[in-house]
Amino acid sequence: MKKRVKFENRLFLQFLLLVTVPLIVMGIVSYDIYIKGETAKSRQALESYCESVANEYENVFSSIREYYLDSTGSTSVKWLVNQQEVPYSKYKELRQAQNLLQGNYFLSKYISFYNFVNVKEGWVLNKYGMYSIKDLKNKKELEQFIGQQKDVLLSLYWLNRTDVIGPYHGTVKESGFVDLSGELLVVKEEYSSVGMVYLLTVRLNTDQLSRLSEPYQKMGYDVTVLSGKKVLMETNQGLTETYLKAAEKGTLKSGIYTSPGGKKYRLSVKESGGNNLTYITGMDMDKMNRGGIPYVLASAAIIAVFGILLVGLRFAAVAFSKPVLMLQKFADDQNVQIKELFLTNLLKGELNMEKIQETMKKYEMESWNSYRLIAIACKFEEKGEPLPQEEKDRINKEIILHLPDYVKEAFFVSAVLYNHMALFMIGENDDVEVDNKTALVYKQIKDHVVDQYGYPVAFGISRTFHNLTHAGRACEECSEALHSKNHDRNENGASLVLYDDYSLMDPAGNIYDKIMEDELSGAVDSCNEEEARRFLELIVGRMEVKGASGMERTYYVTRLLTAILEIPAKASISLSDIFGNEQYNVLTKAANVYGQKELVSYMMDEILSPVMNVLMESRQASASDIVKEVTRMIKESGGNISLNECAETLSYHPNYISRVLKKEKGISFTDLINEEKLKIAKYMLLTTTDSIAVISTKLNYNNVQNFIRFFKNQIGTTPSAYRKEHKE
Repeated sequence: MKKRVKFENRLFLQFLLLVTVPLIVMGIVSYDIYIKGETAKSRQALESYCESVANEYENVFSSIREYYLDSTGSTSVKWLVNQQEVPYSKYKELRQAQNLLQGNYFLSKYISFYNFVNVKEGWVLNKYGMYSIKDLKNKKELEQFIGQQKDVLLSLYWLNRTDVIGPYHGTVKESGFVDLSGELLVVKEEYSSVGMVYLLTVRLNTDQLSRLSEPYQKMGYDVTVLSGKKVLMETNQGLTETYLKAAEKGTLKSGIYTSPGGKKYRLSVKESGGNNLTYITGMDMDKMNRGGIPYVLASAAIIAVFGILLVGLRFAAVAFSKPVLMLQKFADDQNVQIKELFLTNLLKGELNMEKIQETMKKYEMESWNSYRLIAIACKFEEKGEPLPQEEKDRINKEIILHLPDYVKEAFFVSAVLYNHMALFMIGENDDVEVDNKTALVYKQIKDHVVDQYGYPVAFGISRTFHNLTHAGRACEECSEALHSKNHDRNENGASLVLYDDYSLMDPAGNIYDKIMEDELSGAVDSCNEEEARRFLELIVGRMEVKGASGMERTYYVTRLLTAILEIPAKASISLSDIFGNEQYNVLTKAANVYGQKELVSYMMDEILSPVMNVLMESRQASASDIVKEVTRMIKESGGNISLNECAETLSYHPNYISRVLKKEKGISFTDLINEEKLKIAKYMLLTTTDSIAVISTKLNYNNVQNFIRFFKNQIGTTPSAYRKEHKE
């Protein structure tokens, strides 16, 4: 008996070693292959992203240069040059000049501060007011700066003064300074007879520039922009220090470098053309190396699993009464696990086509010509249930296990839980059939989860692919779509996002116009049907001229309608209230309407007009409340609030608020502001001994003359005369 037990133990150990040794070798080899493959891929991706970063920033800097180069020839700049004295009273011309100097619609967000210095006549205009140079609080600094510019031959160039502390640094915003700090665009003009005529400095908004790098940070890349040898923008100080340390030794080329702290970065460097900028894009090599650890851990886990299976088989052999049932159950479980493991390896991109075909043939898996990958995740937070990730994964796994059989039959191989997503692959003979099948499965899964578990579901669907080696890419597309903020919701809170084809976002070949989309959305939000039709005709007309067709055309139409359908969603209006049972067919029908006029008519009659009608009905009921809220905010702020600030607080479009005020009270927003300020001014004139200048400052006027002019225009007399007349 002891010999038999000893023999069984030895046989068990032999089986365990037979499995363990190859798996250990496989784990080590897989790790090495992964690191080498990822190194090559990361180098190519990094170079591509570095080129993309440089193009985005160069586009902004070049656009700013071209804008101000064109602006110097405008009538507003010439008017400023010809003003011999500070033009306090030329309000209309000053407003035009200020709007010009602040930048156009696209560029204004990148402009933080500007100074127009009329060197010939001796006065300054900036965002805080107008001053004579002799009255400036940092007159010497300006004169020194002007003297330096006389030695520079260029009339338009970038100047990095980020190491200079500006007068408005900190929380105190005292007027009377010229701010010459930051990254500046310097524009000047000199005449041979009189020397320098004017000097214009434009400071960039570095916070807005930093936002251009956010998409790359989300993908795991860090970005640094140098102007000269000074840091203009950075997302990782360690990466910048690594570059500067390497640059001290000579010209830096792309490659792997070690930071002063011992971290390794792969860097890609690109120099700008005419803006004197250097772009460095990098990634942390430790993150890539850690990605290979799961291969080794997976081998250890599989070893443990096989060890447990062998132990189970050993006891199964002893339990003679149930050998057939246990073997059958083991075979069934193993078949499911193998299919799940096969799909998981497809998603990881670990299988080549030869291995895929071999596995499918061995386990009798049906092959298709077209595939789509669907990812789902329950939105537990919307039910007020903040759950730990383990509990979320458990519920998602339970959903997979308990799906109806008619849904499971539509899947290719099986469904898996991967990266906290429930993933289902759909296969069919061609693209049309796989799209129809995907739409059906989407509705079946959504209805099942909502009915059985009560959770709204987020769906992310990949593009169609025809080769199973592309399953890894499809998985990434699903993840991006699933975590997108632009979800189109239905009445059950379920949401669906199709993966955006980022290759279409190349500015050189992009047919879609995001600016026009924003204009159309603004017109719809304002319920301006005439403007909405005009912008829609422009967008569709451009698509027709550029020859968009097939999936490309469907993508553009779907994206445009998704932007429109976000408007009622933000206003808490359900799509079912607008379209009824047709809500599921809105996007599909639009994509199948051909012809420019037909598409415009369909979108206006069936989508845009119904959306605007429901918006108007919803807002008319709250028009009086809007007037009350706007009046309250103006009173509480003492008249120091803008229309855009009110609109943002109340979540309405500024044009809509203006129309409501005009309709309800017969006056404009500006009139309400003026009434409030005038009321406060009268009260202070008659009940206090404050000077006119003090009252002007308390009412947030930058210049006492502006306050006097405002008061006289409204009352017909100056503040001093009004106080004297009424007190007597």
